[in-house]
Amino acid sequence: PYRIECVGKWANTSNPLDIFNQHNTAAGNYDTGSEVVVLGWDPADTHTTNFWEELASVDWSSGATLDSGVFSTKKYLWVQAYLKEDSTAGYSRTRCGNSTIDTLGNYAGRWSITGGNDGTQASNSDCFWIGDGSGTGSRISFVNMFIVNNASNEKLFTGHSLYDWTTGVGTAPRRVEFAHKWTNTLSQINRIDFNKTAGNYESGTTMRVWGSD
Repeated sequence: PYRIECVGKWANTSNPLDIFNQHNTAAGNYDTGSEVVVLGWDPADTHTTNFWEELASVDWSSGATLDSGVFSTKKYLWVQAYLKEDSTAGYSRTRCGNSTIDTLGNYAGRWSITGGNDGTQASNSDCFWIGDGSGTGSRISFVNMFIVNNASNEKLFTGHSLYDWTTGVGTAPRRVEFAHKWTNTLSQINRIDFNKTAGNYESGTTMRVWGSD
């Protein structure tokens, strides 16, 4: 998939925003299924419900995989993970599926490491989102990603991660921006895992999954 990053401002200094318009400046129109969701919060809010519902909360127990287990299907997914890798050099990756994890070549993606040129993958067996070419061991990383999870469309992932390239105050952490997709168009994601290609995760590794329709 392609990805775009942008920043902007509305120069009004008198009123807060209360409407948002996603405008197509080119030819053609948006199609059925297009949707805009706007989330907000105010200290004066008194509601007792939330857009996001927690679907899975799992902590690592052993091995090279952190698996969410099967959770309720939702149109939008939000996934966070904190990954502590052992000293064996390897790579962390994420996969998904419906009831079972898809390990076939149904993923494609694009990512940039610390603002560098994009790397790409196609027909891959996983979403390889936190790679820098070295697979350094003993890495600690944090990932935050969102997924559009419509059953009849390819599932689109967007997110960021950071990892401590070298411990200590003398070295800044590295960051990754990524855009991936799972090409299944028959069912919704209801299971996600993080997997280390070599070695294992360690105590403290954890994942949370939230969802909404």
